[in-house]
Amino acid sequence: MAKLYTFGRSGVLPEERKELTENKKIEKLEAKDFVFISINQHIGAPAKSVVKEGDKVLKNQIVASGEGGVTSVVHSPVSGEVVQIKSMVFPGEIKNDVVVIKNDFKYEKVSGTEEKRDFKKDKERFINEVKNGGIIGMGGAGFPTYVKMTPPKDKIIDLFIVNAAECEPYLTNDYRVMVEFGNEFLSGISLILDNLEIPKAIVGIEENKEEAFEKLQKVNSDKRIEFKLLKTKYPQGAEKQLIYALTKRVVPIRKLPFEVGVIVQNVSTVKAIYDLITFNKPLTERVLTCSGKGINEPKNILAPVGVTVSQIADFCGGIKDECKYLINGGPMMGKPFTDINLPITKTTSGLLFLTDEEVNIEEENPCIRCGRCLAVCPMGLNPTYLKEASDRREYEKMDDVLDCIECGSCSFICPASRDLARSIVKGKQKYTKYLKRGK
Repeated sequence: MAKLYTFGRSGVLPEERKELTENKKIEKLEAKDFVFISINQHIGAPAKSVVKEGDKVLKNQIVASGEGGVTSVVHSPVSGEVVQIKSMVFPGEIKNDVVVIKNDFKYEKVSGTEEKRDFKKDKERFINEVKNGGIIGMGGAGFPTYVKMTPPKDKIIDLFIVNAAECEPYLTNDYRVMVEFGNEFLSGISLILDNLEIPKAIVGIEENKEEAFEKLQKVNSDKRIEFKLLKTKYPQGAEKQLIYALTKRVVPIRKLPFEVGVIVQNVSTVKAIYDLITFNKPLTERVLTCSGKGINEPKNILAPVGVTVSQIADFCGGIKDECKYLINGGPMMGKPFTDINLPITKTTSGLLFLTDEEVNIEEENPCIRCGRCLAVCPMGLNPTYLKEASDRREYEKMDDVLDCIECGSCSFICPASRDLARSIVKGKQKYTKYLKRGK
């Protein structure tokens, strides 16, 4: 048995519930009559629409672009006509403009896209391609990938880490990408090492994905790539925890991985980079997991960005009557929503359709001072203290709140069923406003 790596004694062990989809091959979903392309799908400076109503667009054409140091572009997954630009409210109460495109089903592409090409090693061109291809972190955060590839000049990067933990319950999309597209995934890692001139890569895979672990080792021919098995624990895939688990390097509080010579990317992001560099294919589709006991046929789906939750649900046999909760992402960090007419984005790793049996929400009770939330917090915070300070508006006591990674472990472990994580996230927002006011 291979050695198991982990980040420490904290963390929690939620039921995995991956059996619903872990053996389901990826199925391709085609767009219907309309796609709804969110203009802002990334962290950073907002993008703006570069098309207007009545414009004809090609598949892979840029429809939104941003300005500034941290931003991204958005492409159309279909050819057709822009019929509307409207505002929609996304999970997390985020309001975004959406470009509505009527699909003409011709799929006429921007010239030169989706064609195999010979890409010669060139760091500057590689980073620009990643930027112009709209590649962002596909694990949930949506951080523009090219920014991670351009650390300050005084920072030397000697290690590339692939986050293959996929520690959220239910989600199996990255696992299926590794199993079904293992060669492409590994080629993506090699392209990153070659062009960014990084000497080594580590792929960190949780032990519950042994098939992927064994297959990747068997087909890998790049000696620069090492595979390490991670203990199945949540949040094993959190960036700082993952780096520590695999290397024992400690990323300083409120600093980025390049401070310790590391760049981290998600499995699906690596595969998207392979598709872009090898076939000049921008990020217009993604693999996501549609799961839960509230959907008739749980599946792993390759879907165009901009198709609706409703279309995906229909593709999975429809929503059951007993479905009570919809979640965008995983159950620990995902965002609840109610509108099935919302579109998916580049960061939609999963759509969960959950029943009362799966969610098991109980009435909140007073804190019993057991200390479990302190014990499981991967950042060493005191969740109860932060919640109470927020409730009392004692913002001067909340400096640590910015270190919270919003993993939800505190809420999960609380025997009093207190939703600590949600309170702390709200406290973060309040504290940020407090700082902007100058305390």
